[in-house]
Amino acid sequence: MTDFAVSGALFGQTPEDFKRRFKDKYDPSKNYPSFDGVINIPADTAYALAEYIMNGKPLGDRQEIPIAVSGWKRQSASGKSYLSLSLKPHYKYEANANADKAAESLAEATGGKVVEADDPFGDLLS
Repeated sequence: MTDFAVSGALFGQTPEDFKRRFKDKYDPSKNYPSFDGVINIPADTAYALAEYIMNGKPLGDRQEIPIAVSGWKRQSASGKSYLSLSLKPHYKYEANANADKAAESLAEATGGKVVEADDPFGDLLS
């Protein structure tokens, strides 16, 4: 599975922040987010992220692609507090990919022979 690292930041937002940003398009009846920010995906990392998403097997009942998100409280040069974010492959998804590699390795080692559950070694030991 391809490795990637993506970063971003979330800044706390107030109605005044949105009024400044949207000017006359600001709509006080809308439910604006409490935090707002950007995830930055470097061009050379975009392919690795896409490969991670497209080539893995979804997990769980909801068939999801997990991405680990970590956050750190930081302060900008202007003194505004924000949450610095890091997104990386999730360890459970990596384990799933490693299980696939192990299965491929086993299939190669046994010449692709399927063994029965009640006779796990089949004629491999004969």
